[in-house]
Amino acid sequence: MFMSVQKVFYFKHLFLLTLFLFLCMNTYNISQYTSGHFFGTTKNVGDYQIIFAPYPPLPFAGNNSTLLNFSILDKENQNVNNIFASLIIKNKVNGSIIQNIPFKFYEFSDITFPYTFKDIGDYQVSLLVRINGDPTYSQRPISVDFDISATNPDQVIPTHELLAYYLVPALAVIAVIVIFLKRKNKI
Repeated sequence: MFMSVQKVFYFKHLFLLTLFLFLCMNTYNISQYTSGHFFGTTKNVGDYQIIFAPYPPLPFAGNNSTLLNFSILDKENQNVNNIFASLIIKNKVNGSIIQNIPFKFYEFSDITFPYTFKDIGDYQVSLLVRINGDPTYSQRPISVDFDISATNPDQVIPTHELLAYYLVPALAVIAVIVIFLKRKNKI
């Protein structure tokens, strides 16, 4: 038996919809590696903005895929070139230094520090930035503190995972069912 032209047309659209959703989900998962400014918690120091955007937004203890992303922008919201940056991670409860990453040169001011939080708890992330050519901050670094918590990976489903792996596929299934029922004139 041969399929009718209408069924072939229907399966073609169903395939294209599935392919589109698959590509969207894969693009969503790798979007953390795109270049450009980060968007997150912003603090202003002098004529500069420091933006902190951790990925994932709620890091898991013991997960080695945590990225601590920072953008240092000038008053025109442009990257500040040729900076030296250092990162200090402290236990927020007792103030002890957990990690001290020394100053390093960065050509552009969108920077990322990979880090694994070993324990569940609250932390303070301190970014120190020396800006070449700035009369104030070339010798005395900008210091900005941000708070972050590492959670138990067994207790929380992060929002980005909830959207990517549960909500989008569920909506796709619902859309396919609605299209199927409309074609059968049931709704």
